[in-house]
Amino acid sequence: MRLTARMRLTLLYAGLIAVTGSAVAALIIILTFPPLEDPPAGGIDVKSGEVAAKKAATVDRATLDQGMAGKLAARAELRRRMITGSAIAVGTLTLLSAGLGYWVAGRVLRPVHLVSNTARRLSEHDLHERIPVSGPRDEMRELAETFNGMLARLQRSFDAQGHFAANASHELRAPMTTQRTLVEVAAQTPGASADLRELADALRPVLGRQERLVDGLLALAWSEHGTTTIEPVRVDGLVRTALDRVRDPGLEVHRELAELTVPGDRILLDLLVDNLIRNAAKHNVDGGQVWITTRGSTLTVANTGEPLTDERLAELRQPFRRGVRDRVGAGGVGLGLAIASAVAQAHRAELRLRPRPGGGLVAEVAF
Repeated sequence: MRLTARMRLTLLYAGLIAVTGSAVAALIIILTFPPLEDPPAGGIDVKSGEVAAKKAATVDRATLDQGMAGKLAARAELRRRMITGSAIAVGTLTLLSAGLGYWVAGRVLRPVHLVSNTARRLSEHDLHERIPVSGPRDEMRELAETFNGMLARLQRSFDAQGHFAANASHELRAPMTTQRTLVEVAAQTPGASADLRELADALRPVLGRQERLVDGLLALAWSEHGTTTIEPVRVDGLVRTALDRVRDPGLEVHRELAELTVPGDRILLDLLVDNLIRNAAKHNVDGGQVWITTRGSTLTVANTGEPLTDERLAELRQPFRRGVRDRVGAGGVGLGLAIASAVAQAHRAELRLRPRPGGGLVAEVAF
């Protein structure tokens, strides 16, 4: 059974009261009722025989025995009542101490609950919230102040990342757009030499790859920050749209799309679906196949391809990993699965990867 800190403190308070109360009651009873001494056998000493004879003559032995028996009975009754009363008093005090201890423990642990509830509720979008700090300067107040300081540092870090992503988006895209424009203008200039046109044709895919790399890195950074808007999104509709963008006549696509609606950011979810489908189409074999299904709350994308080892499969979530190669080859920058994994985490979903029997990859997103 799981016991909270509040319940453990309550049991500790009640146990201490019960033990100490019982010890005090037992000590009082022992001191109040010491053991009785047995009367001397054979009466008084022989040397005092005359005194014994005189007392025996004036005191009725039967009356003496009867009085002693009454005193013993009264003593036993009083002792029984003291034991019963002590037990009732200790039990009542224990129950009262349990209730009072439960209330006191709740007051003492209140800052801890505030910290845990705030940490559970906060995201990068509301890091400006702080835990109210009041009361004496004890360990609990120190905990709240420390947590508030951590939130302030996290807020500054997220703000810096957001500003960097926004600035990088502008500063990197602008010169690449200029470069692409210059290449296109130079290639279309009347009288351009064949060497210039050949150079322009060679630069176009290089510039395109640079743009995809920048867009992918920015998308990866933003998706790791979490979702900014929450709305119902039809994942099966995003799959149909992404398939329309795939232009590969030699690719055989099998689809089994049931309605799948999840709450999330439409832009990020479209990025996830598009990257999974493009990854399955791009890293395939000639005349390969792709299987896409939406069933229940799971999106599954599988493809034919080269066999993947378990070690290689574990690396595919990392940036710049592409199939069986790293950072080489045309038509990709190795960010597809890394972006898909980040978007899945932002939507509290799980991206599971496993090798497909016969070669290829099976990617499942469980929302």
